[in-house]
Amino acid sequence: MRHIAWLITLLLAGLAAGGYALATPQFDAAGGPRVFCYFIIGLTGLLSVFLFPRFKSQRGILAAIWIPALVLRVLLLPTAVSDDVSRYLWEGRLVSEGLSPYAQTADAEALRAYRDAQWAQMNHKDQPTAYPPLAELLFAAVASVAYHPLAFKLFFLLADCATLAGLLRLLRLRGLAPQYSGFYALSPVVLIAYAGEGHFDALMVAALVWGLWAAAVGREKLSMVLVSVATGVKWIALPLLPLYLFASPSCRQAGAGPVAALWALVRQRSPYLLLAVLTLLLPALYFWESLPALFEGLFRFGGTRSFNGPVYDVLLLGLGWSRALCSAIVIAVFAGICFWRWCARERSSLDAQARWILGALIVLSPTVHFWYLAWILPFVCLRPSLPWILLSLSSSVYFFVWSNDTWGLTASQRGVFWLPFGLALLYEFWSTRGRVMFPAKRPVDEAVTVSIVIPTLNVLTPLKQALHSVAAQSLPASEIICVDAGSQDGTLAYVAQHTLPVRVIESERGRGQQIAAGIAAASGSWVCVLHADAVLAPQALAQIKAAVAADPRVCGGALGQRFEQAQVELLPIEVLNDARALFSRTAFGDQVQFFHRETALRGQLMPEQPLMEDVESSWRLRETGGFLFLNQPCEVCHRSWEASQWLTRFCLVMRLVSRYRFARLSSRAAAEALSRSMYQEYYSTSLPASKPK
Repeated sequence: MRHIAWLITLLLAGLAAGGYALATPQFDAAGGPRVFCYFIIGLTGLLSVFLFPRFKSQRGILAAIWIPALVLRVLLLPTAVSDDVSRYLWEGRLVSEGLSPYAQTADAEALRAYRDAQWAQMNHKDQPTAYPPLAELLFAAVASVAYHPLAFKLFFLLADCATLAGLLRLLRLRGLAPQYSGFYALSPVVLIAYAGEGHFDALMVAALVWGLWAAAVGREKLSMVLVSVATGVKWIALPLLPLYLFASPSCRQAGAGPVAALWALVRQRSPYLLLAVLTLLLPALYFWESLPALFEGLFRFGGTRSFNGPVYDVLLLGLGWSRALCSAIVIAVFAGICFWRWCARERSSLDAQARWILGALIVLSPTVHFWYLAWILPFVCLRPSLPWILLSLSSSVYFFVWSNDTWGLTASQRGVFWLPFGLALLYEFWSTRGRVMFPAKRPVDEAVTVSIVIPTLNVLTPLKQALHSVAAQSLPASEIICVDAGSQDGTLAYVAQHTLPVRVIESERGRGQQIAAGIAAASGSWVCVLHADAVLAPQALAQIKAAVAADPRVCGGALGQRFEQAQVELLPIEVLNDARALFSRTAFGDQVQFFHRETALRGQLMPEQPLMEDVESSWRLRETGGFLFLNQPCEVCHRSWEASQWLTRFCLVMRLVSRYRFARLSSRAAAEALSRSMYQEYYSTSLPASKPK
């Protein structure tokens, strides 16, 4: 059933992509159909990520990612290109013929002989170009091969595909679900920006993603060259240069404070600085005599106009402040964010730094076109974020600019564009108690060892499969702890005779109490909580190790869950569970939670309560700012969700969670008291006898 639902969403996405291409024979075609098709592509693409089926081989997984991504791009190729492509073509032609696009504006009389159809379609002919030298040389190379917009589209699509390939490598390195790449590959922002309109930002993004991969595997020189190439293609990558320079663990230990660390960077990383300078300087030498005009172009494009900037528009239009003052404010705020991220370098992963810098650039920029969102989406795949994913959908209203009386968005349209993003940001800040900005610290230099804690109470039959899955792990557990609450069915005898060395401790009844006792008794640096009726995937512990080693902010999270028997009724439950864990950072115990042991003990992340211990521990964990959902599903028993009672059970769970949520708004103590009163209500329903209570 999951395969069928997934294929249906992809079919709808394909129809919407084809519809968008048909609705856009000219770049300025009416916006209504484009808005509709854009939104449908986004919605169905998002659903396909959550409906991604299980495949038996890595080859099947990659085919299921690449084939839809390529098909959607091919369907959008007939879309009319942006008028920016005309500038790429025309300026590329100038450079290939030995002229500098910086020497004069496009409407200069000296260039009259070069006016052609592409020149006629260019925008802002009276403005100097703002593209960096490396970008101009690349434009010249493509224009020399084929002086046609399709040549540029295909070139940028190659870079787009390179980004997807780099993302898949990074996701695998980090133990994350490969289908997270769909937040990029199937996003209408990316599809229409590159396959549809042909924007050259794809080159910068590909260089940044592969630079991140190079840093992750220790190829620091290659990483430095790639981020310098990204900067040479588009100036907005410039603030990332020092952060990529500082990605090396050896360099992180060079100085305690920001000034000392900066001096250490210059002193110790001088070879890498030289690589960066050469990468940026060599293309500039080709335009040396006319290069000063580039700065005029940057100022004219960045400082004299604005469109759809959420912060800038509020200052300029809402408060009526001067453009100079608005520009000074957003520059000062951005500089502060850059300094803050520099100070946070030791406790943040490089992709987190990129998200903050690129996100700040988008939000603070005076001008925000829809394709700017493509800058950040690859990094969102590595840490999925509800605000940015919502923005990739609500940005569909951008295309009303072609239907309005004057080019631009109305106040209400700008509200639709930005309001979901803003509300989701507020939710993230509220739900994490601000820790999304200032995550808790945890040791990052320790060896990652994983203890498995299994709460048991008369679970002999399902426990056999659970322990078998533990024995089959590619990364062996450092220890296995069975926390028993008085089993009478032979569970303890079976554990004592098992080939695995299982340590048994006793606890009072209640999963919260049992798990808390197991965490306290564990010796591993991390604890994986496995319910007795769940089965770990063979790579589960290795994926946990990869994920937590890659991101020093992670203090815990969940793996994911699939029912052992595929049923139509259970599919919505699986999808909702995944979406809740990903976007609200709330996991159920069946999704196999894991915790950094020291942080769990210090913050009392696991409450000693009989019910809702999984929900409460998730909320406490997200309040550290360190919750991560891997979406690497493990198999769980489906018997309590049989077709005859799944809806009743679903309503019961939602009602209890809602009641608990309202009690939690009052205090932790009120929620714990409610948990105890709800215990009998929950277990009075017909649950399998093997489920521990």
